[in-house]
Amino acid sequence: MDVEALKSSYQKESERAERLRRAVTEQLDRLFLDKGITLGVPLESRVKSWASIEEKLQRKALDVRSITEVGDFVGIRVILLFRTDLEVVGKLLGSQFDVVKIEDTASRLTEVQFGYQSQHYTVKLAKGWFAVPTFAALGELQIEIQVRTLAQHIWAAASHKLQYKHEQSVPPPLRRSIHRVSALLEIVDLEFERVLLERREYVGEKVAAPAGSERLNVDLVEITLGEIFPPENREDQEAYDELLDELFSMGIETVKQLREMLLRQRDKVVESDRMFAHTEDEDDTDDDAERRSRGVYFTFVGLTRQALGMEFGKRFQEFLAGKQNRKAEGRSR
Repeated sequence: MDVEALKSSYQKESERAERLRRAVTEQLDRLFLDKGITLGVPLESRVKSWASIEEKLQRKALDVRSITEVGDFVGIRVILLFRTDLEVVGKLLGSQFDVVKIEDTASRLTEVQFGYQSQHYTVKLAKGWFAVPTFAALGELQIEIQVRTLAQHIWAAASHKLQYKHEQSVPPPLRRSIHRVSALLEIVDLEFERVLLERREYVGEKVAAPAGSERLNVDLVEITLGEIFPPENREDQEAYDELLDELFSMGIETVKQLREMLLRQRDKVVESDRMFAHTEDEDDTDDDAERRSRGVYFTFVGLTRQALGMEFGKRFQEFLAGKQNRKAEGRSR
């Protein structure tokens, strides 16, 4: 291995690697959003520094002839909130990329061992990407995509700091405590999964048999708005918790009260939405423009706030103004 030649190759390829990092991160963000995959934190990505590559080559005595052979030259980390999405993301990566190698670090562990758990996918752009000239020039570069849950990431960060990545690294007096922490984090993953499944069951029951006098919660608010408003106005992540506070402040506390109020104001609200959808604004964001292209403007929460304004007039506007003032005061402290 000619290290100097490899360093020269790195300097030439790092700009292309950075373009690849940006392009793939952007595409993954959009893909996860479209598929409803919940991230624990925003995607993390980097182009590996030359110092890190050189250290890795020496430490592992690798024989690399080209920088493009370094599997983690470009790295992206996907941190998921729910364990069930690990398999979903794996299938998505398999369908969108040319997968070179898959490594599941958990497979190294026995049932009584603790340790770093993460799924590593070494991938290249699939041929379908090459139809876009920008991507065609990046085809031979590899990307390592690490996929793990938030709980697994907490363990990875802590074990990296403590250098307790393997059981033999841990002083014997501390091993019981480390096993306990590892078990607790695994329980966190499992309990999040349980909450997700129970929520799906609850929502399914309420959709099948809509409530009337039941006190509102964020799930019942979302279900009720879905019954009243056009589906085109829905966004995947809307601030139903904030809206719930606004509804309670106006004395709307049950599904029946919310449904009746929305039905009284629906026609006027939908007409208002059509008007805004066809009125362009120079301050429009890309999301605003995309929504207007679909013939809508307000989200479900926005439509409901319009309805509250029509129903309660000045009283609701004063409440919103007070709410904004309290937020501003909190940020200034």
